[in-house]
Amino acid sequence: MRTRWVSPSVDGDIYAQPLVVGGRVVIATENDSVYSLDASDGHVVWRTHVGEPVPGSSLPCGNVDPVGITGTPVVDVDARRIYAVGMVRPGRHVLFELDLATGHLVDSVPVDAAGADPRVHNQRAALTLTNGKVFVPFGGRYGDCGDYHGRVVSVSVSASALGPVASYTLPTQGQGGFWVPPGAAVAADGSLYLASGNSSSTTSYDYGNSVVRLGADLRLRDAFAPTNWETLNEEDADLGATGPVLLPASRVFQVGKNGVGYLLDAEHLGGIGGQLQVGRVCAGGEAFGGVAHDGDTLFVPCSNGVVEVSVSGDTFTVGWTARLSKPGPTIVTDGAVWTVATRDGHLVELDRASGATIASPSIGAVPSQFTSPAAGYGLVVVGTGRTVSAFGA
Repeated sequence: MRTRWVSPSVDGDIYAQPLVVGGRVVIATENDSVYSLDASDGHVVWRTHVGEPVPGSSLPCGNVDPVGITGTPVVDVDARRIYAVGMVRPGRHVLFELDLATGHLVDSVPVDAAGADPRVHNQRAALTLTNGKVFVPFGGRYGDCGDYHGRVVSVSVSASALGPVASYTLPTQGQGGFWVPPGAAVAADGSLYLASGNSSSTTSYDYGNSVVRLGADLRLRDAFAPTNWETLNEEDADLGATGPVLLPASRVFQVGKNGVGYLLDAEHLGGIGGQLQVGRVCAGGEAFGGVAHDGDTLFVPCSNGVVEVSVSGDTFTVGWTARLSKPGPTIVTDGAVWTVATRDGHLVELDRASGATIASPSIGAVPSQFTSPAAGYGLVVVGTGRTVSAFGA
């Protein structure tokens, strides 16, 4: 593996995962800009600045400054459209629809749910596009300030305009955000599976620290929570520190911040304590970010390494561990697993079968422990602060 190119500097930090679409690499910045790079050499094909970001000093908490586009956008390849949510001055969240080929702004619409305070709600999770709608999850900011709840906003979309906006609010006493960067997992029937973080309740179950299934109409259909959900709330040990993974044979795998994994039945999540199996995945570490899978095999980013987990029927087993320094979300390509060792500033390629390190080029400091590579066009690309680096054979 060698460095194929490094892009020119862009106008803000890159928190969102790059998107490789055909011969382009789409990136979004905290300066509320979307870029399209040529995948062959990294030059800028177009840049669209959609608004002015919000200074971090104007918000009651948080660790991103300024706040612009943080969640990963989504692309409709057939309609040739990009959808991205940016926080713009004086302080609101807006969904922008851009032309994939030219960057032309097609339409925009505010997406803060009715009654939600944009200053304390954070749009960190990736957007989802399914059945003609874009779904936008919201959680809280670093520091858990203010009256926020897990929320999902849907917007009907077409190639020519954005349509009606609807929303769902998780019925927590407080908090319970949908904040994890991978966003929702989508089932064949359009259902959304999301994991919520800590809620403020210590007595009555209120859907914090849960895996929830929402219908395409944003109605709550089903839920799961560990039996110790109260303790997770008290210890800031979010179940929702990673996202649910939909697996073959109607299974869902979820691992929480405390490194404990749960295997669930996707058709009946089971309520409180209704898992098929529970067991430790991260030995002496926590789990954060996105969990990649190849069929029934998952690759979990624990704070001290990447862990292989295999699912068979109603059980899972833990396989190899690749010791790394604070790995970010994982992705899978043919024969390899990729992650960013975010503390050391290395892109790491692991052997799919054994977990042995194949390559580990330095990429320098990255802005977030959730920095995720992406693959396509024969490349693995990763945002490295204010540039994008591409690697290939």
